[in-house]
Amino acid sequence: MPSGRLPVVNPWRFETNQATVQIKVDTYYTKVWKQAISTWNSKKVFTFKVISGPAQITILPAQSNEAALVKDNYVGVAYVDHDSTKRIISVQLHLVNALLKKNSYTTSQRVNVAEHELGHAMGLAHNPSKQSVMYKTTRYVSVQPVDVKNVRELYSIPASQYFINSPATTSSTANKDLITDKAGDRLFKSPFETRTVEPAQILFY
Repeated sequence: MPSGRLPVVNPWRFETNQATVQIKVDTYYTKVWKQAISTWNSKKVFTFKVISGPAQITILPAQSNEAALVKDNYVGVAYVDHDSTKRIISVQLHLVNALLKKNSYTTSQRVNVAEHELGHAMGLAHNPSKQSVMYKTTRYVSVQPVDVKNVRELYSIPASQYFINSPATTSSTANKDLITDKAGDRLFKSPFETRTVEPAQILFY
């Protein structure tokens, strides 16, 4: 990949520039997520298809681990499972209502956070530019041309060139070590399959 893309693109993606999405949150947050999906779909670089059954991307409430996310000031989080060939297997997305509410995020700002997490679901990393929806403490910025460009470039590489050709190895083991990468994201790694945790933090102005 061109070196200029390394800070903003993770080394994994879906096979093609489309993925199915199952939304399992309340009515209000369903509208938030659907608006974020509509924004990305309108850019015509990736297609999210909302379905009623099991999907490649699942959007869930963060209730089971919300206390830990609140402690770390994470307003949104993407759990991305990917295999040894660099293919994304599945994604779970959450918005942390307790923090969004406590910090008076408007609906449009919550949509921006949802757009950020969808960016991680496609394979985008945090962008160091504040004028990107992928900035690590996104709140006020929606999808920008630079974000569209990065998705377009990521998926412009033919699958035959992008993915590692060795057979995929995956594991359901729960024996995962906690490490931290240079960007501060937490990575949970097993010997064969990696789950990457991509959080969006609170932005204070």
